Amino acid sequence: MFKRQRSLSATLTGYVVVMGIVIIAVAFFLFEYFSKQVLYDIEKEKAKLIAEMFAPQIGINLYLGMDDRVVEALRQLLKQKEIVAVKLYCNGRVCHDLHKSVSAENGIVIETSADIYRPGDKSKIGKLVVDYASYTYNAMLLRLTKMFAVFLLLLALFYALTAYLIRKRLYPLKKLANSLVDYSVKNPVKFKRLSSDREIRQIEEAVEKMQEKIEEYTRKLTHLNENLHIQVEQKTKKLWDQLYSDSLTGLPNRRAMMRDLPRIHGALLAIANIDDFTEINDLYGHHVGDEILKQLGAKLSSMNFDALYRASGDEFVFIVKKEFTSKSALELLKRIREEIENTSFLFEENRIDLRISIGASIEYMPTIEQADMALKEARKQRVPIMLFSQNWQVKKRYKENIEWVSEIKSALEDGRIEAYGQPLYDIRHHHVKGYEVLMRLIKKDGTVVSPFHFLSLAQKTHYYPKMTRHIVEQSCIYFENRKEFTFSVNLSVEDILNAETVEFIKERVEKHHVANRIIFELLESENIENYPEVAIFIEDMKHFGCKIAIDDFGTGYSNFSYLTSLDVDYIKIDGSLIKNVHKDKNLEIIAETIIDFAQRLNIKTVAEFVCDEAVYEKVCQMGVDIAQGYYIDEPRPLRELEEAQKSLRDL
Repeated sequence: MFKRQRSLSATLTGYVVVMGIVIIAVAFFLFEYFSKQVLYDIEKEKAKLIAEMFAPQIGINLYLGMDDRVVEALRQLLKQKEIVAVKLYCNGRVCHDLHKSVSAENGIVIETSADIYRPGDKSKIGKLVVDYASYTYNAMLLRLTKMFAVFLLLLALFYALTAYLIRKRLYPLKKLANSLVDYSVKNPVKFKRLSSDREIRQIEEAVEKMQEKIEEYTRKLTHLNENLHIQVEQKTKKLWDQLYSDSLTGLPNRRAMMRDLPRIHGALLAIANIDDFTEINDLYGHHVGDEILKQLGAKLSSMNFDALYRASGDEFVFIVKKEFTSKSALELLKRIREEIENTSFLFEENRIDLRISIGASIEYMPTIEQADMALKEARKQRVPIMLFSQNWQVKKRYKENIEWVSEIKSALEDGRIEAYGQPLYDIRHHHVKGYEVLMRLIKKDGTVVSPFHFLSLAQKTHYYPKMTRHIVEQSCIYFENRKEFTFSVNLSVEDILNAETVEFIKERVEKHHVANRIIFELLESENIENYPEVAIFIEDMKHFGCKIAIDDFGTGYSNFSYLTSLDVDYIKIDGSLIKNVHKDKNLEIIAETIIDFAQRLNIKTVAEFVCDEAVYEKVCQMGVDIAQGYYIDEPRPLRELEEAQKSLRDL
């Protein structure tokens, strides 16, 4: 920066020479003006030099964000005799403004400034403005005026002497400036006594102090950076631990498991799941459930598995790095299960016993998906332990599921979910009393598909509520003006638990005025008595005037006790009992028991799966009220029911 500017001594000498020539040329009356200008410029250059000397120190402190050091440097500058005010501009605004409480009546005040640059480049980050008071200005001007005549005579000597004195007096400053060009913290400037002048000495001392402060700040900054680095490492480790650790049990979490699994081969990978864990939360509260999970995690940790993770909720994954046969793996898993189930888990002196199910894989490259499939298969088969088997053709099943979901979606969009009706024949009065509305999926090639093939899968998707509403809508529209028939619609617990579906049903029943003819068939095998929402739904529908039927009664979930509390109107005896009732005495006894129980409660009975004349004659003999099955007629699209009724046989 300094090399691109002329030296101050050369500049001042030039000013003097020019001033002398002009004075001689233009006469005495211009003397006062130029003498003032020269003196003013000298003082301004002094002020500018001081500002430029302090600017680097202030710039470094400002860049480092050390505001207190910036203020200290400004106060040091203000201690200079000639400096009466200091302003520091940051981002175009005044950030510091300091003043002396002194008067400059015998002199003038010169304002000068110095730009402050970021250390190491030329990016401007601030501006230093200094008010410099020259107390000798007027006196020098008067003296020069008196000496003007002598000056003309001694002009040549004066020129030489002035030039010499200027260069000599400013030489220390020039040398000081040159020394500062190469300044760095590692290479501080060592001053030799360049001058005996007080001002020069003050500048030298100020620069030396500035260097000491910069070195001190640098040491502090280095120490601060070291501490910051340590803190960052500690925080990073803590965050890393949180990322891969379960906050409740302290075990590695699912993310850690997915990170580690690709390196596992030739080992046993198992998922242990607590049976009916939600009941613990519901009975004791979630805080107790959390405590049990922590105790189970500690118990599993004590078993010294090669790896143990809490995968999610009440599922723990453990790995044993050893090759197993199916027999040895099952023996190990059985011991683990027995040890856990024989452990007493306590909360505030209350003993809580756990039952667990385990799904595992001993494939060469075991995956969590394989263990999860085994766990699901264990639950499906109602066994506590299951090993994954390649013979399950899981990929084929998943592919078929994906295809069915796509087919269901497409059928909904194209209107290929269609309502079919199957007659309900009143045995006593010998006529069709009504129809059960059944769901059918029509494939694009015209194939009619029974719900047996897709309904259980559909119930696991978000398409299922739309399918139910579609069947309710079609049946209500069709039977609105066919007041001589009742009609029944099948509902699952999922339908009743869906508030939007229930509201939709109520709206359609009222809109189409079918409340006194619609029957809602609830699937008995879903243990419906455990859902209070079912009782509320039945009460609401009965209030509308609707009837309620229990479908598939007589299967494994059958319970006579809840029929009275649910206030049902029909019992539909499951087809597995009816289709062979005419030739199996045990089935006949079960069916007669159901019929007798229903008659005592004034509940009508419907025999499903009446497939031939022999079955029909038998159910008539037993006192069944209504018959349904292919012997009466097969399910048909609603639009074909009227025509089909004309050809029904007279029973």
